[in-house]
Amino acid sequence: MPPRPMVRERRPAELALPAWVRRHSVAAFILHESTRQPRVAAPSMFASDRAVYATQPKPLRTQITGLLEAARPEPIEGDVLALIVPDSNLLSGGHVAAEVFGTLQGQAYDTVILVAPSHTGPFRRMNICSVDAYYTPLGDLAINDAVRNELCDEDDDIFLDDTGHFHVEGIDVQLPFLQTVLTKPFDIVPIVMGEETPDFCRELGRAVGEVMYNRRTLVVASADLLEADAEGLNLFRTYLESMDVERLMGLLNSERVRMEGRGAVLVALIAAMHRRANRARVLHLEPPAEGRVGFAGAVIWRG
Repeated sequence: MPPRPMVRERRPAELALPAWVRRHSVAAFILHESTRQPRVAAPSMFASDRAVYATQPKPLRTQITGLLEAARPEPIEGDVLALIVPDSNLLSGGHVAAEVFGTLQGQAYDTVILVAPSHTGPFRRMNICSVDAYYTPLGDLAINDAVRNELCDEDDDIFLDDTGHFHVEGIDVQLPFLQTVLTKPFDIVPIVMGEETPDFCRELGRAVGEVMYNRRTLVVASADLLEADAEGLNLFRTYLESMDVERLMGLLNSERVRMEGRGAVLVALIAAMHRRANRARVLHLEPPAEGRVGFAGAVIWRG
């Protein structure tokens, strides 16, 4: 079959190419239009508040390896089914991501489903990117066409649509970590949530859990804390670690804890529980500070 074409009707902002792409000719970009390019790029990953990728494989791998070595996470005994990591590409979030992804050292998965919030406003659907692959300096990652079609068949609110995918950073940030820690090749399914209501979270969580039930699959949810007081953070930890979906859902839809990506967090938990997860641990919880979002890092597994 010919490669799936990228949706061509985009807003002007979606046509803006990151720095490393602009170094290539227009012809080269057109030849690779079925590969989704990163949302942001800079000479060094985490070198500044807006940096995401190094432009070359060797320095990028060195940076990721350094973060992972410094993190030294506690080992997880069991099958890790879902992770919660920062959505932001801020310098201060790199150590949190490394602490969470470090729990996967030596693990292997066939498919990784990445769930991120929309940064273009609500659009009342959950969109799976339609391109064939995501690019990173460590190599292209193929999108699993069979799985994304199964997910679209599973629920009427899941669509094969690129809306939201050209403005999301959370998915890009996770890929080099996954490429570094996982021991075998894997493919991905990137999903942007255009709506984060309880019903949408339940729908997507159950769909992912059902489709991936007997597959060797990981769900990665990206989210940032926008506002939270000390009591709210304590409740977040308590409800997540006790795997109390309803109370966690109520908390994340209240004013006590405001989280960009709350839907992704709930989807990861619901999908993991559908696959018989029975343990959850918050590895890192950092409140937002002036001019900076807060970070949450967690792992959900079947022990």
